[in-house]
Amino acid sequence: MFPLNTDAIDTWARNVTYRRLKITNFDDAVVPKPCNKGYHICKCTENILAEDIQTTFTVGMTLGSVPPSTDHACIRNVTMRNIQMDHPIKGIYIKPNPGHNGDGIIENILYENVHMNTPIWWGIWIGPQQQYQPGGTL
Repeated sequence: MFPLNTDAIDTWARNVTYRRLKITNFDDAVVPKPCNKGYHICKCTENILAEDIQTTFTVGMTLGSVPPSTDHACIRNVTMRNIQMDHPIKGIYIKPNPGHNGDGIIENILYENVHMNTPIWWGIWIGPQQQYQPGGTL
């Protein structure tokens, strides 16, 4: 079993740059998450740059999870470029999550110059966080 819930970098912020990193962790590598809990300073995670990053066995360059929220769940203006992934479990991973109240926004996202060597499950996955894994189980 992979040691999950070992995110490398979680970000609830604005105006952040991550550059020249090497990450091995079996979970999300760099993951902007929405500022959506009624924060006064960070109402949207935005203006995030992650570049020149090498990952091994990660669950990807991820966004989310972003469920609808009455406090406005929001991630926007994110660029992830010059990314080298070796054996990613998932490569590019975007997690909108279901819900019934409020809104959830993921907009103006750019993945550029991303290279993956032998994805283990999926090179690209856009879907809820706890989706079915290979083999049909949660």
